[in-house]
Amino acid sequence: MSTTFGSTTTAEEVATVLAAEIKGKNVLITGVSPKSLGAEAARIIAKFGAGLVVLAGRSQEKLEQTERDIKAEVPNANIRLLILDLGSFATVRAAADEVLSYSEPLHVLINNAAIMAVDYALTSDGHETQFGVNHLGHFLFTARIFPKLQESGAPRIVNVSSSAHPFSPVRFDDLGFDSGKKYDRWHAYGQSKTANILFSKELARRGVISFSVHPGGIRTNLQDRSPQVAQDLLKMGVFNESGEPVDTERVKWKTVAQGAATHIVAAFDPSILPQSGSYLADGNVETATLAPHATDPEDAKKLWDLSEKLVGEKFVIEPRPSVL
Repeated sequence: MSTTFGSTTTAEEVATVLAAEIKGKNVLITGVSPKSLGAEAARIIAKFGAGLVVLAGRSQEKLEQTERDIKAEVPNANIRLLILDLGSFATVRAAADEVLSYSEPLHVLINNAAIMAVDYALTSDGHETQFGVNHLGHFLFTARIFPKLQESGAPRIVNVSSSAHPFSPVRFDDLGFDSGKKYDRWHAYGQSKTANILFSKELARRGVISFSVHPGGIRTNLQDRSPQVAQDLLKMGVFNESGEPVDTERVKWKTVAQGAATHIVAAFDPSILPQSGSYLADGNVETATLAPHATDPEDAKKLWDLSEKLVGEKFVIEPRPSVL
């Protein structure tokens, strides 16, 4: 089924094919600011009959705007809002406790939220911000709400990565870049995106259906949060002097609708189940562009063990019959 999808396929086109798989599912998506990839994925999932769509993010105002945008098109959509700050373990735990109180099971978790190439800083728990938000926050949240996911019987977990993952492996001996003294914003971003891929690989090894995805190059507010990022992208040749995206051999720019397509494939396509743990791009399992440091099963296990240590709790997966 997934072989019919490509780089220009939109999320709605994917959902049209997978409508039966989406209908009635309860889905939680992190990072759903208006006009973002997460918001587009949420809109499409709601439009195609999801039972419940949980919008998770830091800003109540932005969550409410995304809810309004969805309900303007899908008035009967069952939307629930969840305040989630991935940069604080305390607030992650509070959000997870709220999810655990839901009466419904969750079928799909899409860990979409991210920060990109920000200045060096630490989370409230003392971790380099990009690794802390993009990986550790999602790891802890996923671990905490996993019992709610298991209630559905065969949950899927999607971790949104990036083609920037080759910039850096997980720096097991120096996650924080020597307390910022050796900080490189793009290497830190690459490290966090490699972690997203390894997280899905280790989830799959432990029997959980999981995929990591590269949505493609999409012009979103991620690129607007730092003047330095805009300058870097200009130097890389993927932005022009006016700040507009430019296609290059490395980056082919997509619309938000095209970028969210791979989210929908990873979350619902039954044909890719035997390849759980894989990295997807352009709506298909992708191996050619996957960096070697993102394929090592020993590193995936090592990252899992380290993540448990850093968040201060175990990620417990109860044995279940195989669904693959």
